[in-house]
Amino acid sequence: MRWLGLASLTALAAACSGSEAGPLPGDNQGGSSAGTTTTSGAGGGSGSTSNGGGSGSTGNTTSGGTTGGGTTGMTAGSGGVGVMGGSSGSGAGGMITAPEGKIPNMPMPPGKINLPRDKWRDGFISPTLEKDHHQNQPIVLNGYVQGAGNAEIVFYDIADPANPKMLSRLQSPGFDPSAGPKGVGEAESHQTSLARYGNKFYQVTTAGTGVDIWDVTDPRAPRHIKLVKLTGVNYGDFTEAVWGMYWQGTTIYVGGTNTGLHILDATNPEAVTVKKVLPTSMFGNIAAGPLWAVGNRLVITTPKDSGGIAIMDISDPFDPQEDDSIAPSKSYICGLYGKHVYMQEPLRLWDVLSNDVIGGANAPIATLPNSAFTAKGYPAASEYMSFSDGYLFLGHLRPDAGVSKIKLNNLTDMAIESRIWGRLEFTNGDDQFSIKVGSLLVLADDELPYRGMIIAAHSTEPDTVPPAVDTVLPKNGATGQPKTSRIGLSLTDNVELATIHPGSVIVRPMGGQPISGTFGLYMTILNFDPDEDLLPNTTYEVVLPKDGVKDLVGNGIAAEFKSTFTTGP
Repeated sequence: MRWLGLASLTALAAACSGSEAGPLPGDNQGGSSAGTTTTSGAGGGSGSTSNGGGSGSTGNTTSGGTTGGGTTGMTAGSGGVGVMGGSSGSGAGGMITAPEGKIPNMPMPPGKINLPRDKWRDGFISPTLEKDHHQNQPIVLNGYVQGAGNAEIVFYDIADPANPKMLSRLQSPGFDPSAGPKGVGEAESHQTSLARYGNKFYQVTTAGTGVDIWDVTDPRAPRHIKLVKLTGVNYGDFTEAVWGMYWQGTTIYVGGTNTGLHILDATNPEAVTVKKVLPTSMFGNIAAGPLWAVGNRLVITTPKDSGGIAIMDISDPFDPQEDDSIAPSKSYICGLYGKHVYMQEPLRLWDVLSNDVIGGANAPIATLPNSAFTAKGYPAASEYMSFSDGYLFLGHLRPDAGVSKIKLNNLTDMAIESRIWGRLEFTNGDDQFSIKVGSLLVLADDELPYRGMIIAAHSTEPDTVPPAVDTVLPKNGATGQPKTSRIGLSLTDNVELATIHPGSVIVRPMGGQPISGTFGLYMTILNFDPDEDLLPNTTYEVVLPKDGVKDLVGNGIAAEFKSTFTTGP
C-alpha cells in the first residue's frame, strides 16, 4: 500500500483541520514548475523532440523541468513515420511498455470523503491548477494528467498530488482568442482521442475551426502537427462546432454537430486529411456530438439541446452505413461505457453494441430519476460524465459544482454512493469534468472566468481493481466478418496508452504470427487497426495476456482474455 509522502501528509493534515474559511490549500496559478522556459519553433517542440516526417506548425511551448531520465532516439517506422523511443518504460527491442510518469494510488482519510456541502473544501488534495485557463475533459497519458480546452493542452506530473508540477503547455497556432459568441475563442474539448503508431503517441483535440493533431510522445515537449479545418465549423457552441472525436487506427471520426460526420484519413499521422463528410441525414438527422468507434461499429450521440443516438456499420471505414438511430427527449451529452450509451438528464441508457438495433427511444434499459438526487438534498441538474471500475462520475451544474459517484453493478438499481464537491465559492462554477486516478478524482471547470482544474478525493482505499473486457467486436465466434475489420474492445476501466502495444494486444491467425497495426484509445474504448486487410476465410484470435494492458495506476488485466472471429470470402 503506497502512502502519502511527508509533503503530501502535511498538506492533508492542514486540509483535514475542519476549517471552512480561507483559500484552497496552496491555491496558485497552476502548480509548480522547475526551470520553466518558453520555446517556439518549427514543429512547436523543443530540441529534445525529433520530427517523424511531414511539416509541423509553429507553436509556443511552456515546459517545466525534467523529472526523469531517459534518452530520446529515432528509428524508422512503417509508412515513413518516425518512432520515438526511450523516454518511457521499455521492453525488449526498445518498445514502450510502461508509462514514464507515476499516477498516485494511496489511501485517503475518511474525513475527505462524501462530505456535507458546508465541508466542501475538506475534500481537496491539490491547489487550483491552470487558473485563468479553459479546461474541459482531462485524461491521463504516459503517467501524467493532461488538461485540454480552447485549442490548448497542458501536462502535469501529479506523483505528489498535493504539489503537482506542470511539464508543458502548448496552444494551437491557429487559435483565435477573440472568436466565437463570447469573444474568447471558446473551443470546448468535450472529447479527445489518442493513437499509437509504433512508439509514437498522437492525439486529436478540438479546435475552433476543426481539429488539432498533436505528437504527444514527449509530455515535456508536445508538438503541434496540423490544424485540420472542417467545413462549417467556426467557433460555434452546439452548432458549427466539434463535440466529439475518435481516432481508430488510421481513421479519425469527428462529430461536427449540425455540419455532420467528418471522416479523416490518418494513414500518415503527420499529414492528416479530410476524406469525406456525411450529412446528418445519413444517420437519422441527429446532430453529431460525442462518438466512439468500436471495431466495425460507430456510435454517434448528440451535443446539448439535442437528443439522439445512431449506430453505423464502418466495415468500410470511409463509407459508414446507418444500422439504426433513435431520437429520445433532449439531453445535454452522452457517454459510452461497457455496451451502453448513458444519456442525461434524466440519466437513461441504451445498449448500442450487442445488436444492430438500439431499442425504443422512449424505452431505455434503465433510468435513474432526478428524484434520486433530490432525495439526497441536492439538485439533479447535470452535464458531463466519466466512468471507471463500475462507477459513473456524473458532473453537476452550477451552482452545485462537483460530481456524484454512482454505482453501476445493477443497472436497474443504480445507486448514488457519494458526492465529490467542487469549488462552491464560485456561484457559476461547475467542476463537472472528471477522471478517476486511483483514490483521487481530477476535476475541471470551463466557466468564465476560467478556473482550471483541482484534485479531490473520492475513496478511502487505493484502486486495486484490474481492468477487464466488457465487450469485444467482432463478437467472439462471429463468422463472415469483412477483411477490412478492425478489433474494438470496451473495457471496464480507463487504460494507459503506454501499456497498449503488440505484446499486450495480440491479433493473429489461429496458430500464426501476430499481425501489425495501429492502436486507438479514448478512456475505456480501445481499438486495433491492422496494417493490411485480413485474409479471407480465416479464423483470427484476439489475445490480451495477463497483466499486459493496465489501468491508470498500474493494475493489469487479471487473467488472459481470448476471443476469435472468422472472416468471409
